Amino acid sequence: MSAIQRTRSMEEGPNSHPPRQYLGRALLVASLLLSVCVGCANSDQRPEAKSESGAGQADETEPSNGSDDDIEPTVVEYTDYNDPLIGVNRAVFAFNDVTYRYLLIPVSNGYVAVVPSPARRSIDNFFYNLKTPIYLVGNLLQLDFGAAGDNIVRFGMNTTTGVLGLFDTADAWLGIERAEAHLEDALISYGAGYGMYIVIPFLGGSDLRSAPSELMDVALNPVFHLTENPERFMIQSFDYLQNSASGADRYNTLREKSEDPYIYFRNLYLQGVQRDADYQ
Repeated sequence: MSAIQRTRSMEEGPNSHPPRQYLGRALLVASLLLSVCVGCANSDQRPEAKSESGAGQADETEPSNGSDDDIEPTVVEYTDYNDPLIGVNRAVFAFNDVTYRYLLIPVSNGYVAVVPSPARRSIDNFFYNLKTPIYLVGNLLQLDFGAAGDNIVRFGMNTTTGVLGLFDTADAWLGIERAEAHLEDALISYGAGYGMYIVIPFLGGSDLRSAPSELMDVALNPVFHLTENPERFMIQSFDYLQNSASGADRYNTLREKSEDPYIYFRNLYLQGVQRDADYQ
């Protein structure tokens, strides 16, 4: 998600706004109000849905009896890893660190405290369904036409019977599970390596294979094309918040238990890349 979007340089007249401005307002209202209301009202009847996977996002199920104090920073140490951008990466990491601890985590904690878990699941479903074009292109780039077909069916069904994607009826009723795919998945299937480790403002750890995928996700996101600022920025910011809120507080726990937070989170990321490669 792009953290900062360009704003208009000139004020337009009341009759010159294209329809996408009103679509943006509709999307914003749907994500902030309709999702919460429907999620709360149907907390006992909502079809089960899987959370969207992604770095930094925790499972939406209820936490276990263990506390965050039980989390141990045990990752593989990459002592000989070549990190040519370590100077820049450390600077960006320091910026992200302050942003996470003093802005994102407090806001995320407030969001989790105020919005019930069923409503958060519905909001996650809504945004996942909205971003179907991203996954569809990712499927086609891998020539995975079966998964592409599943995504088309899921979008049509969840948009209608799932009330604009709030409920994952395609999975609950027909067993058609999510078939999430990105440009990065296609590059992996073509044998592309991850290159060097980089830290992206706000988004955190990434690499030369993953970063272009993030940009393509922005370009393919319907929100980017159907809305204008400030609605676009508000919707994308809210999507970023809801996607990372459930696992945001664990960042502080891991950070406090690591001797060098930058090295620890870098190694954690690299371990995840290696783990994913082992399952390819």
